[in-house]
Amino acid sequence: MKRILLIALCLSTLISASAQNAKCGIDTRALVAEEIASGATSVRMLAKMAPGFDRGILEKAGIRIGSQAGQIITLTVPVEALPLLDSHKEVLQYSISHRIAGPEMDRARWDTRSDSVQAGIGTTNGLAYNGEGVYIGITDWGFDYNHPNYNNAGRVNWRLDMAWDQFRLAGPAPAGFDYGTLISGYYDLKAARCDTSNIYGYGTHGTHVAGIAAGKGNDGKFVGQAPGAKLLFCTFRLGEAEWMDGVAWMRQVAQDSARRLVVNSSWGMYTFSTLDGTSLLSQAIDAWADEGTIFVTSGGNNGYSTVPFHISRNFATTPDTLRTVAVRASEVYSIREAGQALLLWGEEGHHFTAGFKVSANGQVYSSPMYSTSQRTEFVTDTLDVNGTRIGYRVMIEQANPFDNRPHIQFDVDKTSGELQLYVTATSGTVHAWNVANLDNHAGNQGCSFASRGHAGFTSGDNLYGIGEPACSQKTLSIAAHSADRYNTATGQMLLGDLASFSSSGPTIDGRQKPEISAPGVDINSSISSWTDDYYDATSIRQILDRRYIWGSMSGTSMSSPSVTGIVALMLQANPDLTADEVKHIIITTARNDEQTGPLVANDSADLRWGWGKIDALAAVNKALTMVGIDQAERSRLPIRLFPNPASRQVTIHSGCGQQQTLAIYSIDGRLVLQTPIAIETTLDLDGWKAGVYIVRIGSRTEKLIVR
Repeated sequence: MKRILLIALCLSTLISASAQNAKCGIDTRALVAEEIASGATSVRMLAKMAPGFDRGILEKAGIRIGSQAGQIITLTVPVEALPLLDSHKEVLQYSISHRIAGPEMDRARWDTRSDSVQAGIGTTNGLAYNGEGVYIGITDWGFDYNHPNYNNAGRVNWRLDMAWDQFRLAGPAPAGFDYGTLISGYYDLKAARCDTSNIYGYGTHGTHVAGIAAGKGNDGKFVGQAPGAKLLFCTFRLGEAEWMDGVAWMRQVAQDSARRLVVNSSWGMYTFSTLDGTSLLSQAIDAWADEGTIFVTSGGNNGYSTVPFHISRNFATTPDTLRTVAVRASEVYSIREAGQALLLWGEEGHHFTAGFKVSANGQVYSSPMYSTSQRTEFVTDTLDVNGTRIGYRVMIEQANPFDNRPHIQFDVDKTSGELQLYVTATSGTVHAWNVANLDNHAGNQGCSFASRGHAGFTSGDNLYGIGEPACSQKTLSIAAHSADRYNTATGQMLLGDLASFSSSGPTIDGRQKPEISAPGVDINSSISSWTDDYYDATSIRQILDRRYIWGSMSGTSMSSPSVTGIVALMLQANPDLTADEVKHIIITTARNDEQTGPLVANDSADLRWGWGKIDALAAVNKALTMVGIDQAERSRLPIRLFPNPASRQVTIHSGCGQQQTLAIYSIDGRLVLQTPIAIETTLDLDGWKAGVYIVRIGSRTEKLIVR
């Protein structure tokens, strides 16, 4: 009884303090409540800490600190210590770690021009590059540790150095962590065979992705983008904190061996906090990118030919109630759905009201209408639909602490009736997404918004389709296209078009995503020999009693590792490139054709293509001409701001003629502006709030005072 009372008191304190101080979002409060109700004794968290925070205060309360990226740390917090997150002044913000309970590869290399890079054909110095000396980190599931595509014995192709399986209980964990098992070296990896079965069973996704990024191929076929790169695998526990821990481990391994690291994430979620690059996960990625780690992420598979899973309305110009049908997942996919997640994000300073109805057997059953202007709270309730109780959960937020946007999320249990969404407001724009809730708590499948012939109802679209972590400022988000191919019968070049499933941008804060496209249709790569699933073999290698195969898969999950491998080629050519320089090179050397349109020439980007198709040869050649970071830092002058203090305009001199990224942050760490800068730019400060801002170019910072 004493423990029950303690937990109840702890939860009550957490909720009331959070509402008052807004250190966490409503999703964290709701999910913490669910964790405690399920009997959890501790909760995995991300937190933003004050600079130079005292670790001892947290550790004395039994809180275990994991990885750190800038001011963002991962925590394992005992239930009884949860109130400390609100009372401790050095904890600025926190968030729960959300649970996510072909063309032949040779044509993909030809399409991206990496075959020329690997052969040294066309490189400005005549040298060949294969990614040697660079680590590629794969965060995924479904790894075959011994596939000959990347891990033959005898050191002929022994390139997988280590794997951290966070589901494997035997231990030992990597240094500094207390969960999962680190497996190191060819012989231990051979004995372990593959990663542990998890919510995806014995999958193969990670094996396929790794082969695209760095596979040696089979008998000269299906060679990956960087077949000389070293590999690190992390099978992570389906949460942001666990993913951060995996990246922190990879960064330490790369640092210990003095290698550059590029991390591939062929996964994404729409229910992970904000979708505008302000979440703690996005902040962590940005901090690590500024320290030299390159992040590449699949852009998503909710493109124009899949389902119109997004809908929005500007209520200032169209004040009518937004009415739409949220189509059930089972009508779109063959999946085990548990219901629907309806995600709604508004515009800062503009509140909205939303509710849903279920139409069944000629009757309509309505939930209450919930307003962001009245409360921030978590509601669980049921709706009586013709005698059947349909459970639902609502998270209502007046202003999310990370981006100040009003926010409502409905999680509605599976129903056979027609689910209808209603949204009203007097001003501002509201965005909504319809995403499947699967019975294993994973999944990122978009489901349609449709009018279904109802008067006054509106259908959705496929815009704003970039989820987390692809929406982060510093990650490269990757679209997918079919590879170009040469028709030998007609002598014509058939240009690859954008994949119909490839998600479109922009982000809801208006940034261009994705940045670049790579082949992602029918890509042949390695298949795990331990997978539960069946794949038609396009190539087979028999080693003793083991049969290893190559097979075809499609998705932005396949286009992302192509770019990851190309980044490894660039880092081999110039190990001193910054993350900003890598992105700038890839964007400015993009290949345009009749399918993409003349994007780079017009200094423009497309919401589906980004700046076009990636060109490995052009990117490596430009990387070879870039000044190394150490040399550049020695030659760069300090940032100059004038006037400072400023009121109407400020001119910023970068101290260097090289193209860089100018970022300005508010004093509490929120990104206010990001734009390219070469030597000098002048900013109009009309509408800026008075106060102190941090101006950052590369690793240099200055304070700007606006009055």
